[in-house]
Amino acid sequence: MPKRGKRRRYTRRTGSTASRLLISIAGIAVVAVLLLAAGWWFFVRSDAKLATGPPAIPEDLLRATDTPGADGDVSDSLTFRIIADRSEAAYFVGEQLASLRIPSTASGTTGDVEGEFHLTPDGTALAPDTTSQFTIGLTSLRSDESIRDNRVQGALETGLFPTATFTFTSFTGYDPSIPEGEQQDILLTGTLDLHGVQRQVTWKVEALRQANVITALATVTIAFADYGITPPSVVGFTLVGNDATLQVQLVAEAT
Repeated sequence: MPKRGKRRRYTRRTGSTASRLLISIAGIAVVAVLLLAAGWWFFVRSDAKLATGPPAIPEDLLRATDTPGADGDVSDSLTFRIIADRSEAAYFVGEQLASLRIPSTASGTTGDVEGEFHLTPDGTALAPDTTSQFTIGLTSLRSDESIRDNRVQGALETGLFPTATFTFTSFTGYDPSIPEGEQQDILLTGTLDLHGVQRQVTWKVEALRQANVITALATVTIAFADYGITPPSVVGFTLVGNDATLQVQLVAEAT
């Protein structure tokens, strides 16, 4: 009997130790999650905001005596070339910590934007028999976190597909009654070539034109799956939504 009593006391002590061990492990796990959340919140998390209007017309580019499309202009088209060092492209994606589901918006930008577009002399339509497009260099996309940048570069496979190109096909909504220098809200349709896939998209464009200068903010939302892109998540750490909003801010000058 004494021996059985000792065994019971030993069993009780063993069970108590196991319980304390489980509680300690649970406590450590909670602390680890909290530390992970704090690190993500303070050092990785972003809360980027989309631009809300086109860039201002740069005064230093204006040529007061040169107004393309003015009465008497006999050219077949007006060509505007995008100024790379004054233009920018950006992505915006929803991002959250996998364990806590805390949402945020991450973004990355590049100044590697080039191209040109051609308008009819009155500026109300795309010139026929011309190619209007812009190209974005994806290898230079940068955010505020290098881990995110590496994941984005991997998801886009920029080693194979280093650029994205948008080719215009039409635009609608231009209102000739709006005075020069005031905002035009138009829809720009064309083909977006991204990650080796070509799809038709329509950008919402807010544009300004004054004399020989056009500035514009173009915005579109795309689904990653439409372009064969796996959302650039960090497994077990952050999750990214299924789509991305793209914005391009352009400053273009008549040639």
